[in-house]
Amino acid sequence: MASSSGTSYTSLSDENTKMRMEQRKRRRMDSNRESARRSRMRKRKQLEDLTAEVDRLKAGRATAHTALATVRQHYMAVEAENCVLRTQLGELNNRLHALNDIVNFINGLNNNNNNINNNNNNPNGFDPLNNGFVSGLGIDMNPWSVSGGVNLHPLMASGDLFHCY
Repeated sequence: MASSSGTSYTSLSDENTKMRMEQRKRRRMDSNRESARRSRMRKRKQLEDLTAEVDRLKAGRATAHTALATVRQHYMAVEAENCVLRTQLGELNNRLHALNDIVNFINGLNNNNNNINNNNNNPNGFDPLNNGFVSGLGIDMNPWSVSGGVNLHPLMASGDLFHCY
């Protein structure tokens, strides 16, 4: 009996140990499965997040390209307008210089006519430098002045003017 009870005791303890080891193994396998499942879920979530970020960045890139194209169009329009304005500025500067030259020339003629009339004390206002036309009789030769009764309208030629007698 002693021998039978000794073998039964060892076989029971071996069986219990095997069962405990089997349970541990099963729990470890279950734990590993759960860990692998959580890892797959984390990877799936991370992939979804990255995909969403890629889509968001692509949309932002498309918006930036559209905005850049609009800015380029505005830049080109402003650049073209600036070019036109620079050309107009040059033309207006040339016209201003030409008009200043004309004013300076006319002012020089007025000064010369006044000096000649004052030096000659010519009561008739005859001016040999002005092809004999009368000047210095209170008529202002400044083209910018409307005083002195000067008619600023252009002269019109008519057919009667050139009629030969």
